[in-house]
Amino acid sequence: MWRTYLLALTALPLTTLCAKEGQSAKEACAKLNEKHSDITYGGLHPKYINANTEYYTSSAWLGPACVFEPSTPAQLSDAVQILTNLSTPFAIRGGGHMPIADAANINSSGVLISSFGLNQLKLSEDQSTVNVGPGNRWSNIYDYLEPYGLTVVGGRLGHVGVPGYVLGGGVSFFSNEYGWASANVASFMCVLATGKIIKATPDNEYSDLFWALRGGSSSYALVTNFELKTIKAPGVMVGQASYGSDVADQFISAVHDFTMSAHKDPKAATIPLVEYIPALGKPSYNAMLFYNGKNETPGALSSFLENPDMKPSSNSFKYRSMSAWSKELDPVMGLLKGSKQRFYVLNIHAANKKAIQIVHDTYLSVAKESIPSGVLVAALAFPAVTEKYITASRVNGGDPQSLDLDGAPYIWVEESITSLATVKDEDVDAFYEKANAEIKKNLDAAGIEMAKFIYLNDANPSQSVFDTFDPSSVQRLKKIRAKYDPNRVFTDLMPGGFKVERD
Repeated sequence: MWRTYLLALTALPLTTLCAKEGQSAKEACAKLNEKHSDITYGGLHPKYINANTEYYTSSAWLGPACVFEPSTPAQLSDAVQILTNLSTPFAIRGGGHMPIADAANINSSGVLISSFGLNQLKLSEDQSTVNVGPGNRWSNIYDYLEPYGLTVVGGRLGHVGVPGYVLGGGVSFFSNEYGWASANVASFMCVLATGKIIKATPDNEYSDLFWALRGGSSSYALVTNFELKTIKAPGVMVGQASYGSDVADQFISAVHDFTMSAHKDPKAATIPLVEYIPALGKPSYNAMLFYNGKNETPGALSSFLENPDMKPSSNSFKYRSMSAWSKELDPVMGLLKGSKQRFYVLNIHAANKKAIQIVHDTYLSVAKESIPSGVLVAALAFPAVTEKYITASRVNGGDPQSLDLDGAPYIWVEESITSLATVKDEDVDAFYEKANAEIKKNLDAAGIEMAKFIYLNDANPSQSVFDTFDPSSVQRLKKIRAKYDPNRVFTDLMPGGFKVERD
C-alpha cells in the first residue's frame, strides 16, 4: 500500500500538489518556492519523499503540501514569517522518532519544515561543548566526537533525533549520573514566532525561555542549535543480554534489585525489556546494560550479569565507544521502516516490587487475549529513575518536569507496540486503554498508587502530560508561551506534539 502511495506522490510536481490543497498552503508553497526554490520541494523530489517517510512510524507519512528544508537560521526565520503571515498550518521535524502521526508532520493542508539541512556539528575550542544542529541524530554526534574521546548525554539509540528528544527532557544511559539530556544544554539558538533569532542561556535575558525548552516541549520557539556539554568518555561498557522465556520471576527481581540499589553507583544503567511476540505466544526477556567505565563486571549490574538464577543465553556487553554501539543497533532500526509504532508510559514507585509484578503480569495477560491482529511485538521496558537522576537535573535553575524526589526511585514503564502498517492506531490505543485500565484496577486492589509524572517522549496522545507536571511549572510555562508567542503560532499554526496550552 505504501509503495503505491509513494509512486503516486512522486508523479506530482510541486504545483500540482499545492493546487489540491487549501489556498493558504498553496500560497505558502509558492512564496517559499519563489524565495528559496533550491530548498523547497514537492512530491517529485527525492528530498520530499525522504522528509515525508523517514519516520519511526509509517502513521506519520502524511503528505504535506510541500517540504521546506532550511540550512540557516535566517532561512527558517523567513519560513516562519511567511507561514505566519498567511496563517498556514505547518509542522517541523527532527529525527521523527515520536510515534504519533502528527507530532512532526502534517497533511496536505500545511507545510513541513525539515531540519535535515541544519546539521552542523562543531566542537568548542576548549572541547567543553559541541554545537549541534537539529537535523542530526545522536549517531552523528557520537561519530563526530569519537576521535576526541568525548561524548554527550544523548540518546540510548543512535537512530533517535536530537530536537524532540531534548525538548522533551531526554533519557540517556548517562542520566543516573548527569540527569536529563536537557540538563546538559549550555545554550539554545532559536527562531521566535516573530522571526527574530536569539540565543537563550541560563543567565541571559532569555533565561526563562531556556528553562521552558528544557523539557517543556515545542510551544515557545524553534531551536536551530543546541550547545551541548561534552563528557570525557572514550569508551563505555554497553551491550545487550538475552535470558530466554522462562525467567519472569527472576527478571522482575533483577529489575527491582537494580532500581533500589542504583543510587550507589550512578554510572550504571539498564533498559530491562520484556517482548511478547504473538506469533510465538510467549514473552522473551533481555536487557540493555550500560556502565560509564571500563569494568566488565560492575557490582551495580550483578543482578543482570552474575545472577545464577538468570544466566544470559547471549551477551554483547563490552567496552566500546557510543559511536560503535549505535552502529550495532542502527541497522536493525532501519528494518522497521514501513511498520507502525505506538507508545504508552506509566510511572511506578520502584520500592514496591509487587507493582512491577502487577504491571508485568497484567500487560502480558491482556496482550495474550486482546492484542490486535497484525501486531508483531508488544513490549514492556522498566528503566530506573534514581534520586541522583533527579538532583543532577536541577542545575541551572531546574527544569519544567520538577520530579518529586520523595517518590524516587521510579520506574517509567515504557509500553511499545510494533505492528504491520495495516494495523490502525486506534486499535492499538484501544488495547492500551484496556490493558492500562486493568493494570490500574489491579494496582488499586493491591493498595498501590501509581506515581503522577508522565514522561513526555514516551507518552501516548491520549495521556495528558502537562496535567502530571507540578502546577506551578505549568503556570510558568504558560506565561513564557504567552510572552514569546502571544499569537500562538507554535500552538495553533504548528499543532503537532504536546502543547502546554491547547485551549
